[in-house]
Amino acid sequence: MKFADLEASSSLTLDDGTVLTRCDQCRQMYAERIPPGTPPCESCRVELVSENEDAAAVYMMCRYQITSAPVGDGKMAVDISIPSVESAMRIRGVKGHDQWDCLGKVRRLFHEMRGKE
Repeated sequence: MKFADLEASSSLTLDDGTVLTRCDQCRQMYAERIPPGTPPCESCRVELVSENEDAAAVYMMCRYQITSAPVGDGKMAVDISIPSVESAMRIRGVKGHDQWDCLGKVRRLFHEMRGKE
């Protein structure tokens, strides 16, 4: 998983309400250089905000554990395995209502990453 793609780091809120992530700020900085440059997105590691750390760790532990369905002569991944996510959350120590939030984040991340394959 490339953390640079997540843009889940610190952000700035401008007076007009515009929110700029750390990635937005970096891209803008490189664009304004003379001559303009290309930001090092592929080698950058964006720090996650604290409320996303559990979901990212759980996703990384079970991202290849999937539920599949028959399609034609093969199978298609339809979702991440919820029992695997539950086990990873238990190992990680995610408890109570945080489990529901974490599961939602992990599932959204799984489907987002599938769309980039």
